[in-house]
Amino acid sequence: MILPSQRGSILTLNGNGEAMSWMKRLCNLVAVSLLMPAVSALAGGGNVLPAEARIKGYSLEKAAAATAVYNTGQMSGNPATPPPPKVPFQVLVGDCTVGCGTSLYLPIFVVDDSGGAPAGFPTDIRNQDADAAFLDQYVLAVFDVTAFVVQVDGKTTVLDEDYIVGAKTPPLLDGTPAGTNYIVSAAFLTPLTRGAHTVALGGLINGQPVIFLTYTVTVK
Repeated sequence: MILPSQRGSILTLNGNGEAMSWMKRLCNLVAVSLLMPAVSALAGGGNVLPAEARIKGYSLEKAAAATAVYNTGQMSGNPATPPPPKVPFQVLVGDCTVGCGTSLYLPIFVVDDSGGAPAGFPTDIRNQDADAAFLDQYVLAVFDVTAFVVQVDGKTTVLDEDYIVGAKTPPLLDGTPAGTNYIVSAAFLTPLTRGAHTVALGGLINGQPVIFLTYTVTVK
């Protein structure tokens, strides 16, 4: 069974069909007004990298596999959650302080097969087209979201289906029986400049970008 994140971080659905509590708060969310194409240039850093980009050998698929157990554990409040994985970027699931030059990995929405695979869940988790089609169809049907967005210091980037990947994983921590198939919409961000920044995630609803969660990232 999946529970709302104790940190208000990743949006998630598991095989039991349970979604995060942000949906209940949707009517209170405020739409943001400025859209920018992917890989927009921000003076303060935090640019969304192309979906095919790698950070020190990590693709989005490799990052998904490396972070899945931690992500599902921290968002469900599982006491068995391990420490953050040792990866060459910050896994952004809440407010944090990072060193200068640190790249960010931002998970946005997760679906896995803990508790049993949801209806229509891809039979081949390594088929990126099938993963993207499933996730896109699900969030459209349930939340009326047509695309996910990332907002850094007020500048918004719309993500396409190339930012959705699937991965085989060790047993996940968000349900029983534990799943081992994990789909996530996520993005890499370039390092931010020194100081405090806001990094937010959301989706397009009725053609307008709506912010679901906002994190503060302080760069020392």
